[in-house]
Amino acid sequence: MQILTFEELKQKQAEGMAASQKAAAQNHDLYRAIKQLVRQINAEPLDVADYYPVASRLGKLLNEIKSGFNDTIFHYFAEQIDPSQNGDVRCFRMECRQLAEQIEELDRFRVQRHRLTLVKKGCIS
Repeated sequence: MQILTFEELKQKQAEGMAASQKAAAQNHDLYRAIKQLVRQINAEPLDVADYYPVASRLGKLLNEIKSGFNDTIFHYFAEQIDPSQNGDVRCFRMECRQLAEQIEELDRFRVQRHRLTLVKKGCIS
């Protein structure tokens, strides 16, 4: 196992964010669907009987968005959430909360990098 320096870790994180940003930009509708599903999972109770179909759906979306890209944030979460890979019902909520945090960080990265502005529906009179 290779031990990385702090600078190497920062570089690796920046590269991962850049790759994640490209994946989100090229698959905007898919990215929005992931964000919406994660928000719903984290905001509402989830019955144990619903775990497998919901986790499978989120895993499928994450696998789709990471396709064609290397080392995105979506790679880790696809593997950790999808029950057909390493997903575990006991860790599902925690992984979804961490994914939400990473999505927020990615959105901040996108705004800073491209000077994006968020316009909410219904705010224009």
